Amino acid sequence: MNKLPKSDMKQVAVLGLGRFGIELAKALGATDCEVLAVDRCEERIYEVADYVTHTVVADVSEERNLREIGITEFDCVVVAIGDDMQSSIITALNCKHMGVEYIVAKAQTAQHAEILEKIGVDYIVIPEADSAKKTARLLTQPQIDDIISVTADYSIAQVAVLSDWAGRKLSELNLRSHYGVNVLIVITNGGINTSPAADTVLAESDRLVIGGMSSDIKTLAGKLK
Repeated sequence: MNKLPKSDMKQVAVLGLGRFGIELAKALGATDCEVLAVDRCEERIYEVADYVTHTVVADVSEERNLREIGITEFDCVVVAIGDDMQSSIITALNCKHMGVEYIVAKAQTAQHAEILEKIGVDYIVIPEADSAKKTARLLTQPQIDDIISVTADYSIAQVAVLSDWAGRKLSELNLRSHYGVNVLIVITNGGINTSPAADTVLAESDRLVIGGMSSDIKTLAGKLK
């Protein structure tokens, strides 16, 4: 089961610059994170050099290279090696053995993900499967933007305001009573209300961030079809 980080990550190392690793490195580089990008292919390093803080050409499956990079100094290490399961597993195992605080790894298959979980990887991403699930949700549940599992039983989701909710107060909808979910945030055109009161009136353009038991959120999602 994926574990969320305890705090914001300020220093992140991305190991492996395939398509996923490159896009991740660029996205992280647009934040205030210090980002290190590492790959054994110099051409891939050039592709992200202008977006990240540091780059290194190295084979990250070699433990000595990880030590030379100072990998344990980073808050988070992302093992983004995509086409070589063995290198991915060895790299993740070395990072774990060396005491890296938080490890994210990309998996190609469910079997790959299972192995990564067993060796102690904190968060596992299967990009193709995740994209497929999001696409399916977009087509079948367009009112639900995304569902994030916080624990095995508790989730957070972003939900569109339905037309018959518009102009009504949160207290009138009583989503907690009807569906067992709590409204955590109301996102409006004018900003974000992080402490919505019971008398908050919703507009059709608003979105709600809700939290609750995963089963209750799935029930609500079914009602929103």
